[in-house]
Amino acid sequence: MTISSAHYAEMSEVAYDPPRPDSDGRRSSKFGGVTYNILEIVDEKSSGYQGVVFQRQDTKEIVVAHRGTEFKDEFIDDVLRADGGMVATRANQQTKDASALTERAMEIARKQGVPVTVTGHSLGGCLAQITAAKYGLHGETFNAYGAASLNQRIPEGGRDVVNHVMAADFVSSASHHYGEVKVYASRHDIATLSGAGYGNNERALDRGNLPAAIAVGAISHSLHNFRDTDGVKADLSVLRDPETQVNAHRFEAMIGKFRDDVWAMREGASIGGAILRGPIGVAGEIGRRLPEKPAESPFKDAHGALPAGDARPFDPRHPDHPGHSMHGTVQAGVERIYAQHGRPYGEDGERTAAALFVDARLKGLDQVDHVVAGRGDGAGIDVFAVQGGLTDPAHKRAQVNTEAAAQVPVETSFGQLAQAEQKAAAQEPPQQEQFRAQAARTA
Repeated sequence: MTISSAHYAEMSEVAYDPPRPDSDGRRSSKFGGVTYNILEIVDEKSSGYQGVVFQRQDTKEIVVAHRGTEFKDEFIDDVLRADGGMVATRANQQTKDASALTERAMEIARKQGVPVTVTGHSLGGCLAQITAAKYGLHGETFNAYGAASLNQRIPEGGRDVVNHVMAADFVSSASHHYGEVKVYASRHDIATLSGAGYGNNERALDRGNLPAAIAVGAISHSLHNFRDTDGVKADLSVLRDPETQVNAHRFEAMIGKFRDDVWAMREGASIGGAILRGPIGVAGEIGRRLPEKPAESPFKDAHGALPAGDARPFDPRHPDHPGHSMHGTVQAGVERIYAQHGRPYGEDGERTAAALFVDARLKGLDQVDHVVAGRGDGAGIDVFAVQGGLTDPAHKRAQVNTEAAAQVPVETSFGQLAQAEQKAAAQEPPQQEQFRAQAARTA
């Protein structure tokens, strides 16, 4: 088969809005100089299913593209009957129509002696997995809802389908997939997960703010990530951007925590109705089921200014903050590293210093003895804060990447720390809190 991943992505896009017939009544689409004739379009009103059968003009290969969830015309049908059904009852109202179209495409292919493959985005990707498993077909999907968790006896894994997913996409995270999963992490994905408090480490209890990650990361679900256009503007597909795969490997632990959290919430999260309000509605529904609401940032007023008086010590840049000296050490170290690499410090440096300071505090560092640079490439520089000797195996260390850290506002980083410290204080036993109060009075 000669069809590229980029062409599958384009066909998944065309399934949302097929072209009009030309002067002779035929329809076709052209991707990268290759023409695909459209053999059939299905628009099933009763189930909301839409699908398109393409045939590559030169090789005669046939592709069935199942349409995904569209937040426009058939919004209610797709979400409540299909996507909502998958989450709540593991049923898919559109499988019958998708299967019927696939069977008709297979009959054409049988007569011509050519192969059939499947593709789709989101809901369409799920239908592609279902039909691939049912008929033994190959295919490629984009941010699909995995079909292996539906009650259709579809196994997880295998090599027949390649499922391309964005790291911060909540739809593809919510269920296991038929076929292999290939993860891409854009700078936006890394900034989203880092800003939501997900740490790039193996600490099982180091979880982030899932609703915030979903709300901010909603753009990760868009099909445009896999295309070389964003609307009418030229763009670079993650399929061709090597940085996205480097990031996926480098931030594998962070990405895994987020995707595990989404999957774990799926069984009890009623996102079928909430998704009608868009990504914010989904985040709100999941957030409603979490044990507590994340704390707001404690150090900015309505105009974005730092508060005065007793509240200001929440900000480690204030002399009264207990971590003020440690933050100063981190900041000086980051400034030095930026200078060594010929980078202006500026806002990016401030954000890197804030993120490194917060990571150090969350990892239990009481002081910082060294701030050193690790490897650096097009995806930024790894910066480490170390307590203890650099060669001491017992030393403590924190780590951030300048590229990812530069995407996270200083206030977001400090808010994460304030939230963690408030939570830790609330969990202290009464006698420890009493001791702390007595110590404060005698100090």
